[in-house]
Amino acid sequence: MLDRLAQLQEEIQHASAVHIDSQWLNYSGVQEYYSEELVISVKAGTPIAEINNTLKKNNQILPFYVEDGQQSIGAAYANGAQDLSDSVLGVQIIDGAGDLLNFGGQVMKNVAGYDVSRMLVGSQGLLAVITQISFKVMPSSYVGDLKPSIKTNESSPLRQSVEERLKAVFDPRGIFK
Repeated sequence: MLDRLAQLQEEIQHASAVHIDSQWLNYSGVQEYYSEELVISVKAGTPIAEINNTLKKNNQILPFYVEDGQQSIGAAYANGAQDLSDSVLGVQIIDGAGDLLNFGGQVMKNVAGYDVSRMLVGSQGLLAVITQISFKVMPSSYVGDLKPSIKTNESSPLRQSVEERLKAVFDPRGIFK
């Protein structure tokens, strides 16, 4: 489905503004799944219910709470909280210049420097288009009741400064609204 990624890149390169949602993205499915390695890579438009059905065949589960199984994994990532962030291994994005970028990977420890794949969790589509995400998964028997994490909307001067700097790096043209 590289053609769809090329289409998205071209749209972004020529856009003055982009509003991201699963219908616009039109990019879903399980990309890779290594049950023995406890790793799954999915396209951002994939419904969480589809991911859960795939994992269930091997008695595995995403180790974070999601309220709506019909929601796409990209939407959960964009609105995510700490428990989701802890499960992210890697991410593929298209930045505001239309470049396809990969951060992280499919192993537990491969980060030198900033862990961009986790920093973008909760960015609400304001920094980049998330196209693919890799997660660590867990055996179902290891995960108890999943509950919503507490997510604060506090905005400190430090947080605002970090968000402004990330915006300057990933979306210098300001097309993601």
